[in-house]
Amino acid sequence: MKVYNIDYQENSKLVASKNLKYTLMYFDVHFAGLNARALLAYGGADWTPIYPKWEPGNARLPFQGQYWEEDKKDMPFEALPVLKIIETGEGGAERELVLAENFAIDQFLAKQFGLHGENSWEEALINSFYSSSHFFFFKEIIINFFWKTSTQSDEQKAAALNILLTKTLPVWSNIHEAHLKNNHQNGHYVGNRTTLADIRTTTVLDALTKIIGVDRFKSVINETNTPGIHKVITNVQSKPSYAAWINSDEYKKLDANTAAFVKNHHPEL
Repeated sequence: MKVYNIDYQENSKLVASKNLKYTLMYFDVHFAGLNARALLAYGGADWTPIYPKWEPGNARLPFQGQYWEEDKKDMPFEALPVLKIIETGEGGAERELVLAENFAIDQFLAKQFGLHGENSWEEALINSFYSSSHFFFFKEIIINFFWKTSTQSDEQKAAALNILLTKTLPVWSNIHEAHLKNNHQNGHYVGNRTTLADIRTTTVLDALTKIIGVDRFKSVINETNTPGIHKVITNVQSKPSYAAWINSDEYKKLDANTAAFVKNHHPEL
């Protein structure tokens, strides 16, 4: 296990540097790595995706792959994703910091790229919308739907998908629509600019599309039924640096790997 370097003053100077680059380590699928990659792309960062080796065809979970077992001992919590922040100083000398855990990484990157609140109240609001989308993804989509049903019968899988499409997703989307409407239906959760909250909703729904397919997704989330959410996604995807990322060959490879991973556990999708 790699412990943190807790030199607060020195590290604060490092992350304030204008000469930073990043690496983001996560498996070569979307899922829990999707949002941090999106923030790095949207922020126009100099960054590189790093993929540990694993064998998705031979393991139910990525971290049970034999190669990942060799790597995880060097991670702060023996889990992914892990962000490295690298500063290049005078003479080309590099210093780096390591940060783990999704929530912490997302909060850090949002502040690095001006995607968080401009005061404590804005920050609290952004965090509330972010938290709602973030935990909806992990609890309802990944745990309750994707993993819980992966070994169930076809009838049970169909019933779970029906609940997701007719109850769980509509309840979440209706709540978020109301908040977006309250903010003048401008395609943002807080103020008139893209923040962490907008990006997290976009990536959650992007991930959901990759799991259940475009047609099922659009039966619930579309311009007519959910105009506020549709506008959030459109705003985020219109940023040139983000558009370049989701249209890149690297992203398309992650798409293909994710599709194969989903089919491995849910052939019916």
